[in-house]
Amino acid sequence: MQTCVVIAWVAGAEKLKTKSIALGAMYSAFSVLLLTLSVTFGDDMFFLMLSSLLIAFVTDHLGYKTGIISYFTVLTLSFAFFALRPAVIEFAVIFGPYTLIRSFVSKRTLSNIILRWLTLVALSLVAYEILKVFVGIQENYLKVVTIVLAAVALFLYERLVEFSLRWHRRFIKRISGTER
Repeated sequence: MQTCVVIAWVAGAEKLKTKSIALGAMYSAFSVLLLTLSVTFGDDMFFLMLSSLLIAFVTDHLGYKTGIISYFTVLTLSFAFFALRPAVIEFAVIFGPYTLIRSFVSKRTLSNIILRWLTLVALSLVAYEILKVFVGIQENYLKVVTIVLAAVALFLYERLVEFSLRWHRRFIKRISGTER
C-alpha cells in the first residue's frame, strides 16, 4: 500500500483525492494478486485478463490519471516479483496498456469496436515479438491457425472488458445510492 502512495506522489498525482489513491491502491493490490495467480498456474490467461480488468475499472471509475498510476504500480510490483515471466510481459505490453488506451475510445459504435480490436491485435503482435526474444517462442507449422484463434480470443476479451465495465458502472451506482 505504501508503494502505491509513493508512486502516486512521484508521478505528480498530489492533486488526486485521498479516496481515489486508496481505491486505486486496493484495485492495484488485487490486480497484483491475480497476476500472482496467473504466474502460479503456469502463466494462465484467465487470471491475466482478470487482472487487467481491474485497471480498466480504475480508469473508468476514478479517471485516467489514477488508472495510469495504478497500472505502473502493478507493473513495478509484478516486474519486481516475477521479472520476465510471459504473463508479466503480456500484462505490460498487451492487457495493461489496452485498458488505458481503451478509455479514449469508449463509445459503443461499430467503428470504435473495430478500432479497439485492431489496437489489441497490434499490441499482441508487439508482445509476440518481445516474447520471441525473451522467452524463446518457437515457430510452428500451425502459425496461421494460432493467429486466427488468438484474434478470436482477443475479440472475446474486448467484449469481456465492455460488459465488465457496464456491470462495474451499475454496481458502483447501486452501492453509492444514485440508482434505486
